[in-house]
Amino acid sequence: MIKTILGWSLLAALGAVLFVNALFMLASPRAWFRLPHWIRAQGSLTEQKYAIGWGGILVRSAGAAMLGVMAWVLHALLIRR
Repeated sequence: MIKTILGWSLLAALGAVLFVNALFMLASPRAWFRLPHWIRAQGSLTEQKYAIGWGGILVRSAGAAMLGVMAWVLHALLIRR
């Protein structure tokens, strides 16, 4: 019982962080780079290269893909039972 509650809690926390990350990536790559370091999954991306222009398009595309995958998973879990 405790393991189940802990597992679902961790899954919800991870989902919330990924959702916020994806929303900021899609809305504004520049704002995404200004998020606290612990919340953004930046890797080796730099604000100078990926906040504007083609790099900004790539960041926005990644955010849209993340939101799409989350919507697909939630649809499969909740609606298509």
